[in-house]
Amino acid sequence: DMFVEIGLSLETAFVPGLLENARNPKIQPGQAGFVNCSEGWPALDVPSALSRQSGDVHPQGNPHMNLDPRAGRHIAARVLAGLIAIDAPSKDAHQKRYDEYVAKLALAEKRWASLGAAWKAAKVVVYHQEFNYFASVYGLTIAGSIEDKPGIPPTPNHIAELVALMKKDKVEVILTAVWSNNASVARIAEAGGAKIVELPNMCGGVAGADSWIAMMDLMHQRLGDAFGIAAPAGK
Repeated sequence: DMFVEIGLSLETAFVPGLLENARNPKIQPGQAGFVNCSEGWPALDVPSALSRQSGDVHPQGNPHMNLDPRAGRHIAARVLAGLIAIDAPSKDAHQKRYDEYVAKLALAEKRWASLGAAWKAAKVVVYHQEFNYFASVYGLTIAGSIEDKPGIPPTPNHIAELVALMKKDKVEVILTAVWSNNASVARIAEAGGAKIVELPNMCGGVAGADSWIAMMDLMHQRLGDAFGIAAPAGK
């Protein structure tokens, strides 16, 4: 009855073919059963020009908006609108579930804001540009990226330059995901004297990230541990 995507071309490699082969007219783009969660979202890193020389760039901007702690409200509102569009008689029931979720989300947002306030201006290195939204919310400075360009593995020269930068700027944390926590990350962390913080980048991607709020809790907890800042009570 309904198909939901993050959008911003995050799923562009497989969603068009998936929907074509589904042969379900209700969930095709432009129909009531197709929900793009990024619709209306202010994207970061929108390229001024498109070129493969810049790496794996996304024409509509950074697609990892699902890792922004503010995104829960936006995504839930898009899902609510989609449910009402395909099931208008149950509008009140869908609205009630949405209101309950937003109330739970408000409590989570308070604990995240309390923890993240202590991170402002802290410097981190990332592997891929998937945590840009998260960093932007809390004023974290992304000092460098292990990928030379998005989607392109680092060269030895780039690694040497990055390690030198980390030592110069006293970067103590490298943010990575399960898929990118590899030998290059380990070498750079050792050479630069930094901690590796593996963060979930999708619901269900790691143990303990079974829901969007749980995923966010885990991201904040792991980063707080890395910075030596205890999570507030009430989780």
